[in-house]
Amino acid sequence: MKKKSSAPSTGFFGLLHRLFFGYTLLAYLLCYFVPTGHWIAGFVMLSVPVVMLIHFIFVVFGLVFRRRLARLSAVALLLSFPFWSRTSPVLRPLLRSFDKTKSASKSPQSPILTVMSYNVMSFDVLRHLDNIAPKNALDLIEWAKNADADVKCFQEFYTHKTRPNFVLLEEFKKAGYPYYTLLHPKIAPDEEGFLGVAIVSKYPIVARGEQEFENQNGMVWADLKIKKDTIRVINVHFRSMVVRFAGLKEAYKDRDYQDGKKEMKWVTSRLKYGFEHHAEEIKSINACVDSSPHPVILCGDFNETPYSYTYGQVRQRLNNAFEDAGTGFGFSYRNAPKYIRIDNQFYDPKAFEIQSFKTRNDILYSDHFPIFGRYKIKF
Repeated sequence: MKKKSSAPSTGFFGLLHRLFFGYTLLAYLLCYFVPTGHWIAGFVMLSVPVVMLIHFIFVVFGLVFRRRLARLSAVALLLSFPFWSRTSPVLRPLLRSFDKTKSASKSPQSPILTVMSYNVMSFDVLRHLDNIAPKNALDLIEWAKNADADVKCFQEFYTHKTRPNFVLLEEFKKAGYPYYTLLHPKIAPDEEGFLGVAIVSKYPIVARGEQEFENQNGMVWADLKIKKDTIRVINVHFRSMVVRFAGLKEAYKDRDYQDGKKEMKWVTSRLKYGFEHHAEEIKSINACVDSSPHPVILCGDFNETPYSYTYGQVRQRLNNAFEDAGTGFGFSYRNAPKYIRIDNQFYDPKAFEIQSFKTRNDILYSDHFPIFGRYKIKF
């Protein structure tokens, strides 16, 4: 009598696995070809790292119990190869062998440019004024001023003309950054305070531009004169999805499923809001990159993961510094869910050679980590 398999590869579970494989292909196609910024596609693309993890578990489980299950999930993992570098550049040596954009610098004396991007959480001014954490704000300001970089791109930059310790445009000027541009340069000089996107630079700014998305979120760009060369640095802060998971954690802890359902609905609505607006905001970024007469370095707080529509749109135009020169996973956000990379630097590989990229996860003053890219100018 033939022994019946205790773990058949067909049936209802097998059907579910094949449907999940189909969903996986859809998610990969959306990320790779970025055909739409619709919010539903946003949710699908957001699931890519979870999908990859599930297939890895299926492979391990399948090797022991279900060989056919392991084969199908192994195919799914192999097909995810184009996205591995977005997660962690562990396969960089192999990927570089396929890189057709590299070219030698024009000379060993080519200028080196170091760029920092940092969401400074308004320099923690509110907790400073409330005397909750007064020292953290001062330490953050001091560190941001003295960090070794030629150009500094700040999101949630704060300065005030009369408030002690926060006359920061003057402080950065004294620290060697006499040139700057803000999201509202026509308004800011007439106001006592400013909060938003800013670029400060050691190099002269010969042209600049801006576009507001909402409140403090938006984009500023500056054309910098570096010896005989001119480059464009774009600093962007996409609208925040304002997703906080504390409510979900509390609901789970208290076994309050009704409250948990309400919190999940709120989180979903915020993500939907973000996907919808980011699809519009990226059009402005693309236009700024495409119309630039100079090579571009794009920095900022994207408020989305590397599997998003906005990330894919930029990646079709520019290289990502973390993918080309970073290490580890590059997680850049300190708050829950923590294990995400939402701060980025992109660059034109025809004009710049990436020397190094670093996420400073030892700097704990803000809810983001600062990121540094070091570039050699090749043109």
